[in-house]
Amino acid sequence: MPKYPNAIDRAEEMETLRSALAIVRTAGIELDEKPPILPAKCAHYLIAADADLLIVPAKSSAVGDHHAVEDIMGLSRCDALMVYVARPGTGANRVVVDIGIHGLVPVWHREYRLCLIDHVLHFVPDQDASKPAFKLTRLGLKQAVDFDALNPEWI
Repeated sequence: MPKYPNAIDRAEEMETLRSALAIVRTAGIELDEKPPILPAKCAHYLIAADADLLIVPAKSSAVGDHHAVEDIMGLSRCDALMVYVARPGTGANRVVVDIGIHGLVPVWHREYRLCLIDHVLHFVPDQDASKPAFKLTRLGLKQAVDFDALNPEWI
């Protein structure tokens, strides 16, 4: 966010936050009311300790910058969802999620879209079908290996 945001910047921020909160609500995740103390630059992160998850609303221009999120993933020992709204030149805007898996070296899975299957929120790769699919429940993020998430009949 620029030092002096204008109406367009604020609208983009609200759209991204609304998308992140919709993910939280759909998955049935409870956010921490009193989040742990994090650096000021992370004040906009949504934290769900029970799910070991950080939800990071991000501007589409800051999507490639995962290093700041990785630092907080290490401190909190949580996985991360970086949520942003893609604004293609043609067509409608769409919500895109980058998934960060916590570990000694965080692993990022980029450009996932949301898919609701049997009332469970799933993330499926937007471009590359060889990437793994994930599901999000109240207990956190899991790799979806129990079904073929990319089967066109399911989507």
